[in-house]
Amino acid sequence: MLIEKQRFRQIWLWVILISINAFMLYGFVQQIIFKIPFGNNSGPDILLIFFCLMTLGLFYFIYNIVLKTYIDNEKIVVKFPPLVAEEVILIKDIAEAKIVKYKPLKEYGDWGFRSGKKGMAYNISGNLGLSITYKSGKHLLIGIQKPEKYSKFPFIVNTLL
Repeated sequence: MLIEKQRFRQIWLWVILISINAFMLYGFVQQIIFKIPFGNNSGPDILLIFFCLMTLGLFYFIYNIVLKTYIDNEKIVVKFPPLVAEEVILIKDIAEAKIVKYKPLKEYGDWGFRSGKKGMAYNISGNLGLSITYKSGKHLLIGIQKPEKYSKFPFIVNTLL
């Protein structure tokens, strides 16, 4: 069995999230703790508290998103909570499975849980994926980081070799 777990670890994303949270925390301390209005036209304390909680919540949400892929000789299981609870793909329902290089922004519009020209995509980062074509004609792309580990499954073609 192959298990691959991926998290959002892009430096630029964390710089933005930490900066926003630091700014909101600074405003919270200044206005709530020290009673100095935050900004020239500061809002009510409850609004500042609300925005602080929202930015911390967003940070926590993104930090805890994990794309988990489990593969054995009978099925592929993808978990991408809270976006996708669990998707089970039986090998008998697959017409083709191959490792591909793709362009996440051009083909799917971004990373995450996406729908694009080529079907659905679950991806966190990078440009490598397991492209699955179902016998029904439906397409799914699952982002991967270690393509060499997928070669041990006879139903997966590695197009990168």
